[in-house]
Amino acid sequence: MLRPSFLGPVAAMLLLGLSGCALEGPSGVSDTEARDRFIAVIDETQRTIGGDWQVDDDPTSRECTIPLWVPGHRYPALRIGEAPASVERTADAVEQAWRDDGMSVERQLVGDVVEVSATSEFGELFILRVSEGAATLQGESECRPTA
Repeated sequence: MLRPSFLGPVAAMLLLGLSGCALEGPSGVSDTEARDRFIAVIDETQRTIGGDWQVDDDPTSRECTIPLWVPGHRYPALRIGEAPASVERTADAVEQAWRDDGMSVERQLVGDVVEVSATSEFGELFILRVSEGAATLQGESECRPTA
């Protein structure tokens, strides 16, 4: 028989085992509006950074899971840019823009690369990696229920 003190950690591990999306449910907009909102943030971030960008967004959705094991889909984006004039100023500007948009933002140094990542209230994920050599901007839209 399982002891009650054991059930808490087991429940936590089950929650961590959920794959796909965060615990947020889908927003109240259509799939197209959700994807457009996500791409608009990617586009605006790209404009904030400036420079020339290669757009490698994938139009094919990926599987994800919404809470209570509902199957869903989300869209990825990938942009590759030239090195910015200033890594720190670029990271600062993007971090501030994402915070101003109400996102949860983290920043870390990975070798000589500054990584700024953000999660929106809808579970959208945005990641900027910037160094003296290049910049990459990627993300995933919110997880939407599969029709």
